[in-house]
Amino acid sequence: MDTNRFLSSDEKLLETGLFSDVIVKCGDKEWKLHKAILCTRSVWFEKALTGQFEEATTGVITIQDFEPEAVEWVIRYIYTGVCDIATLRGPEKTTKTNFVTCFEVHSVADFFALNPLAKIALDTLTAEFDVKLPAIQLQNDSCEEWLPELCEAVRLVYEDIPITDTTLTSIRHAFVSFIHTARFYFMNNSRFTKFLDTEAPLLALDLFRTMRTTGDFVAHQLDPYCSFCKNKPSRAEKGYYTHVAPEPLKLTACCANCAVKKDFPSGMQDWLGKDARALG
Repeated sequence: MDTNRFLSSDEKLLETGLFSDVIVKCGDKEWKLHKAILCTRSVWFEKALTGQFEEATTGVITIQDFEPEAVEWVIRYIYTGVCDIATLRGPEKTTKTNFVTCFEVHSVADFFALNPLAKIALDTLTAEFDVKLPAIQLQNDSCEEWLPELCEAVRLVYEDIPITDTTLTSIRHAFVSFIHTARFYFMNNSRFTKFLDTEAPLLALDLFRTMRTTGDFVAHQLDPYCSFCKNKPSRAEKGYYTHVAPEPLKLTACCANCAVKKDFPSGMQDWLGKDARALG
């Protein structure tokens, strides 16, 4: 069966509004759509148009939670099965990344229970992170051109999350993982650390929890060579990982009296300034 042929026919129905029996409104825009297509491809529309809601009777759905542009993405995906995130902002797009758009697509897809569309957004975001990681890890390239967009995307991700929420959603985890993996660069970037201090306390907590889980509290400059094969990863290689090996680390428990005798600093002082051999 040629699925693409049927999706092409569905797109024609979307463009013409022929045989439409549902109207979807958002802001100053409206779409003449088809109940059979909407209900078979979206649980959200199925519930809205077959339940006890007013929309099931009137055939008119008004969406207020998103901008018309985002609703257009959803409707076009439902009818075509296609979402090319890189083209969503049009030819006049001036942004350097798709960070914000990926988040917006993921949010609207999650709202309308379109898991495949949410996966497209997450996969696109992850792929873009993978491209940028080698440059800032291995070559220490500047991220100043796209750092504001990363910060804006982080603001949106954490906008309505209470400080007590420790659950990492897939999109939130993607941002935390990216920043944690390149933490040496980000933690040495004054603009980003100021952003953490003033606007992203929950991201800072997530990074701390991640470092606590992995044991990586120190952001080291990367060795350009793999510790195992001794090769130097290329910029095109996906995945370059660092981890503080647990073997040489030793947790020292010490009472106050012994701490004074051994001249151990308090927990508020700089342990990194101490000779590691003194902690053996």
